Amino acid sequence: LFPAGPLVNAMAASAVVVPSGTAEAWVVWTPSYSVANAVAIPSGTGPVPPLAPLWSAAAITPALGVATAALVVTGRSRRLRATTVRRVPRHFFNLFGEPAPEQDPEDPGRVAVVGEYQNMPGQMVSAEQSDFGWATVQRHNASEQDGYWPEGVAGDGEVTQEWRELKLAKAPEGGGQPGPSDGKGQSVVKVSLRGNAAPVQVPYCMALGYAKSMCALAMTGTHLQGALQLDEDTMPRMRALVVGLGAGSIPVWLHHTFPKGKMIVDTVEIDPAVITTATELLGFPKRALRPGEVSAAAADAIGGAGGETLRLYPLGGEAFVEALAATGASDYKYDMVFIDAFDNAGKVPDAIIDPEGPFLKAMPALLAPKATVVLNLLVGMTGSGSSGGPQEIKAMASTIKAACCQPNGEVFSARTPINESSGNSLYGFLASGREGDRTGPLKEALMASAQAVNDGFPADSLGKKLRFEFERRVKFSYQDWKPAGAERNQGGFF
Repeated sequence: LFPAGPLVNAMAASAVVVPSGTAEAWVVWTPSYSVANAVAIPSGTGPVPPLAPLWSAAAITPALGVATAALVVTGRSRRLRATTVRRVPRHFFNLFGEPAPEQDPEDPGRVAVVGEYQNMPGQMVSAEQSDFGWATVQRHNASEQDGYWPEGVAGDGEVTQEWRELKLAKAPEGGGQPGPSDGKGQSVVKVSLRGNAAPVQVPYCMALGYAKSMCALAMTGTHLQGALQLDEDTMPRMRALVVGLGAGSIPVWLHHTFPKGKMIVDTVEIDPAVITTATELLGFPKRALRPGEVSAAAADAIGGAGGETLRLYPLGGEAFVEALAATGASDYKYDMVFIDAFDNAGKVPDAIIDPEGPFLKAMPALLAPKATVVLNLLVGMTGSGSSGGPQEIKAMASTIKAACCQPNGEVFSARTPINESSGNSLYGFLASGREGDRTGPLKEALMASAQAVNDGFPADSLGKKLRFEFERRVKFSYQDWKPAGAERNQGGFF
């Protein structure tokens, strides 16, 4: 390691001397604040003469700050008869060996393709003024095309697919619309395009890791409590409430993944611009849009929504559930609740987490006895983030547990796997907790249920089983939640 200076500049500008017999070498020059850039550098594939030196270099020049240079030299002998070498990228935690097998290879939204859209400005498709300032949609090319187009939907010509990203941006100081690099990414979906037809969201492709983890935690928790049956013939019809639409990937995925008629999804979204971009540009089905007046929305949901099982109500979550509870309908219960809503500052809205507010006051009347509630928080590895610090989060978890769990209910937290995101902390609330014996760790019971769901959940309408692993998501950075002052199991990352 060398500090920035003339020596490093000279190294970057001149040839690197590679020791005799070396097969591969990397030079990485990266600012101290982004040292992670040095962890995965592909070196390509090509013919290599036997025992001949081969090296490749990457230099990342910082605009500011202290820079470091690392020279990593690895060598391996080759047989004299070898004429080619397959060289693969080195990965985090595994710099010097062959990478682990690709995770979730059947998942079209797997980590291997996120580089097609992540942290990259795309081509602007639309900009719509929103409660946040602006809601923009950008397109990115998708390398994998599977030709998905739903039966019964009109469309002429070849099907092409692309990534579309929803961003929320503040209004530019000088006026006008934001540019492709402005704003924060909120959601990414893959859409199918065909002629002049409206975009169609690819329902089995969830691009964002936190969305996959929320679904894994909810389905695993519901199975662990005995509510989610894996046999299609005995599986009861279930209901899910999704608070916060984004691009709609969670409700679309749930509706597609469960056998036909086995899942009703009610989604609520308060921002008209988000609803417009989701239904016009991000492939969320327009037919899902339901009445926006509060009492009419509650009556529509309870009355069966005209046979629609994927529904979108243009309301705040607190208003919708308050109206539902006020109807007194005793048989309208949610088995899963996803809280994925934030205000302009990245905090969960007070109306959702206020212990005296209408949302939490309505929950006891609307949750099935064995329901699972999953809360998404914008919290980094330090335990703090936009959603609050440790004490705020503890108070939030205590409040939600008191409203949503029975006395024997259980609470845990996990994080989105670090190779997918470092900024999402998820809390799972099991309304009744585990059935039967509780002497073993909750983590082990959840892992067993996650594996059972992966193995036994019915195939979707395309004949495919669940495309991503649940167990890895349930256990990553797992922690048992205990009230303040109680002993806590620190679970660990893996």
